[in-house]
This record gives sequence, C-alpha cells and structure tokens, in this order.
Amino acid sequence: MTAPEIPAVPVRLAQRPVVGGLVVPWTTARTPDGRYRFGTVDHHRHVCALQERLCQTCGDELDPGRIVFAVRDSDLRLLVSPEPGMHPVCAAYSASGCPMLAGRMSHYRTTPLAAQLTEAGASFHGDPTGSRPAAPAERWHLLWTTGYRSFTNPLTGQPAAMVLPEQILRVRPIGPPPPLRPADRTPDSEPGPASTPGPERSPS
Repeated sequence: MTAPEIPAVPVRLAQRPVVGGLVVPWTTARTPDGRYRFGTVDHHRHVCALQERLCQTCGDELDPGRIVFAVRDSDLRLLVSPEPGMHPVCAAYSASGCPMLAGRMSHYRTTPLAAQLTEAGASFHGDPTGSRPAAPAERWHLLWTTGYRSFTNPLTGQPAAMVLPEQILRVRPIGPPPPLRPADRTPDSEPGPASTPGPERSPS
C-alpha cells in the first residue's frame, strides 16, 4: 500500500485500533488470538449495528436523518444494503481507505476466509452464499439516507437494511468502475451519464 492510499484518521475514529495505518472498523472480526481480519465481519456486531442503528466503522449511534450506506450496483438496484450504515465522516474515510470500496481491487480475494475462521473459532459473516472469492468486483456507491428498516433479506437469509425511495438524499459513486470483461462488452456498454434511483437533494 502506498502513502496516498492511507487517508488521515478523522477525530471521530481516533480511539479505534489501527492496523497497517488503517482504522479497524467496529464490525471487523477477530481471531481467538486477537488478530483483526480486514474483509471479515463479526456476526454479532454486524446484527447489533443494523438493529441498534450503530455505525459499522466507529460503533457509535448513528445520527438520525444522516445515514450513509456503502452499496454495490446490485444492492443499489434493490435499495437493500447488507452492510450497516455509517456516519458521513466514517463513510468518507472508508471510501478512501478500503481498497475494495475505492475501486483498487478488480476482484475479490481468491481464497475464502469463512472456513479458515470457522476452524479457528471466529465468528464470520459477509459472504453467506460463498460466491465472492475470485469474483469480479462491482462498483460501489455511497447512499445517503434519512433512515432505513432493518429486516432479514429473503434472498440471503441474512440481516440487511431496506431503504425507501423517499428516504434517499443522494447517491455518489466511489472509485473507478471495474473494467469490463471481454464477454461483458456490448455496443451499449460504453460509459454514460450516471443515474440515481431518486431525486438528489443536498444532505447538508
């Protein structure tokens, strides 16, 4: 990781642990020997963050009316986020510090961590279908909302957040879009103007 890829730690996150220069999100899983595993999620904290409206990055209570979700293209189409919300400042930090969110990873890791962490006695969550290893990464967006409803996603059986169209403040793509594979290229796949699923309003 080069220096430009390590953002400054905001005051809100100053008390969080730091590994390799990056803040460890509150929902990050730990192995029994105490090591943090970026990219894996502690199931209990994940559920707690969704149900109690806590920030997945700092662990503090979210600000009502200003909640930011990091969502993939496929999540945005459904207005469903498998990830808990964040404070605006925590979302901005995550969008620049996380290699996946920032678009610096074109594919997910090749080796799945679920089996390794289960054998080690760690709680794992984040890829319930086991479909992510080596899969092409989707483009991510920051979805600003005024609220959400916590529910169990019937497609995955996992807890998630549902956002109503009228709760959307704005949608902002983060990072460059992943390159198209040759099989995905069509005459209609040329870059075009971005669109959002609802009217854009200033979050300020």
